[in-house]
Amino acid sequence: MPGLAAAIYQGPDSGHGVGAGASHHPGLGGGMLPNCPHPSLSPTITAVAMPAVNAVAIWPPLMQAPLTPLTALRTVYINKAFPIVDQDLLTLHPTPTQFTTSSVGDKCFVTLNTPAWWCTMGVTAGREAPVGHSRKLMATSTTVWINGRRAGRFSDPLGDGTTAFPCLSVVTGSSINVFIGV
Repeated sequence: MPGLAAAIYQGPDSGHGVGAGASHHPGLGGGMLPNCPHPSLSPTITAVAMPAVNAVAIWPPLMQAPLTPLTALRTVYINKAFPIVDQDLLTLHPTPTQFTTSSVGDKCFVTLNTPAWWCTMGVTAGREAPVGHSRKLMATSTTVWINGRRAGRFSDPLGDGTTAFPCLSVVTGSSINVFIGV
């Protein structure tokens, strides 16, 4: 049985999300906000977990680039590129999506644009950071090791579903002629 292409630091990941924005309050985040008028980044805006926000926001495909330089850490190249191996941290994954949030009060009704990152659970005071969420390769190969860590392959996830690593993208930048079995 043929293996999957080796993951390398080249090309974009798959990106994730299927929406183009939505009303977050009222909506996914709950009902109307109190304290009208509310600020766009109001602390009363409810942050929701990534899987739910993924249905109404988008994190476009992003270059598969290491978070920190790898030159001193790697001795293996695949097609003149560094391979991506288990637990490698990649650059942060931002979202350009905007939601609307509405507040109502005595003689007041306001609807504002609020960035999707502010409405998404994360590790920055309970919300995703403006610069995006973390991506970390979760290798699925169990038999091929590079520099003491499992080799990454095409379609390996770049997150584990936790708040620290919520990314739902997968590896799509991979070798055209090096394949890795299970």
